[in-house]
Amino acid sequence: MRISYITELEECERLWRLLIRPKSISDLWEFRLCFHRYFDHRPCFLLVEDREGIAGMVPLSYVENMDLFVFFPGELWKDKTWIERTPIYLREPDLIQDVLRSCPKRTYLRYMDVPEAIGFADLTVDEIGYVLYNRGLGPDLAHYRHRFSNKKFKAILKEVGSYMKNASFHLNRLEDFDLIVDMSVEYYGKDSYLHDSRLREGFRDIMFFLQQRGWLRMVSLEIEGRTVAVDLGALRQGTYTLFLGGADRAFPGVAKVMNMHHIEFASENGISKVDFLCGDFHWKKLWHLDPEPLFKFVGPALRTEDQPGEQQMAMPKEREKETPLFV
Repeated sequence: MRISYITELEECERLWRLLIRPKSISDLWEFRLCFHRYFDHRPCFLLVEDREGIAGMVPLSYVENMDLFVFFPGELWKDKTWIERTPIYLREPDLIQDVLRSCPKRTYLRYMDVPEAIGFADLTVDEIGYVLYNRGLGPDLAHYRHRFSNKKFKAILKEVGSYMKNASFHLNRLEDFDLIVDMSVEYYGKDSYLHDSRLREGFRDIMFFLQQRGWLRMVSLEIEGRTVAVDLGALRQGTYTLFLGGADRAFPGVAKVMNMHHIEFASENGISKVDFLCGDFHWKKLWHLDPEPLFKFVGPALRTEDQPGEQQMAMPKEREKETPLFV
């Protein structure tokens, strides 16, 4: 096998469009560019070729200040990438070991959805993704109700109903993006994704991109003239993805109204899948969402030291470098 690294953005785009078969909105090149323009990490796509042609491709970015290779475009939060289920190209599924082991030694790949790699020892569970499939909802949420005790589900409906007496939903009010930011930062402080201006403006560009394509589903909840919750999501090819959200702390429990709205919308419109993404928030288990493990690949040079994001990784002043990829 011959290994090469593609570092010109235009050539990386050509390879992405040629080899990647998008399963979700975040698999689209335009989606990735919304973050790339703010983080500006150098693209470094790993290309593995043999006598038959391209055997595999891993879309990487090089994060210089960490001397680390991550999935393109390297949209880091607390030293970890955010986008989930980044695809890699494999001509045949059983090439995954050869392709991933061809990555640089300081590679850290997160949130991989790789059913073909079961049994590959270099992949370990990263985090749990939480989704709902249409078959688990049923007409009028009949199937979904059975996941709860009757008492619990009635309590949720009662709480939602108490808010809805003077409430209304509004769709795609772009100016409400700033409310998501304000409510998220107020609640989480520096732990909010949106505290980082690069992620914040990247998500803002994503909102505009989704609107232009007709995929945006940004839901605002208004109670007595006050906007108390906003969720940023997208609907494309039967998958409804919820990316961001914010809620007014003065209205405890209002997130239940938003959750129920999304689930009812999916049920009523026959949406195949609702993706609530990763994040070990307690409510996702309480709402009996379907857990799906996602995997990570850690290069050999990182297996003997703290992995990014687990602790603040100390970067030695001197380190034995691999063969330079960049001139």
